[in-house]
Amino acid sequence: MDIRVIGDIRVGKIQPSLTGNPVIDDSLIENYCKKLKQQIKNLGTLSDVIGDHFFNPNNPANDIFLIDRNIMRYIPEDFKIGHKIISINHNDIIRGNVSEAIQVLSQDHFLNQRKAQ
Repeated sequence: MDIRVIGDIRVGKIQPSLTGNPVIDDSLIENYCKKLKQQIKNLGTLSDVIGDHFFNPNNPANDIFLIDRNIMRYIPEDFKIGHKIISINHNDIIRGNVSEAIQVLSQDHFLNQRKAQ
């Protein structure tokens, strides 16, 4: 099970972005993913963190989805019900602040299955 960070979407009719510049969005999302992966590792948990620029709710995966709150309104309700989703603050992705995501991941059942041995 991976953790997918959705801060922009580059396919489909609606293509929300962080800044409007795909190069900057790539860099910001990559930075967020790198910081999140390090913090998850510090928790003693094994998960890969992926920036998913081509998210498609019609292609379900058994992953954890961290989705920008500004994008959540575009996500179909049936997807929200059937998947592990954490809504994250838009500015947290931009600033690389992973504290809220780590707090939710560590308190809930999200990462308990993936403890490092």
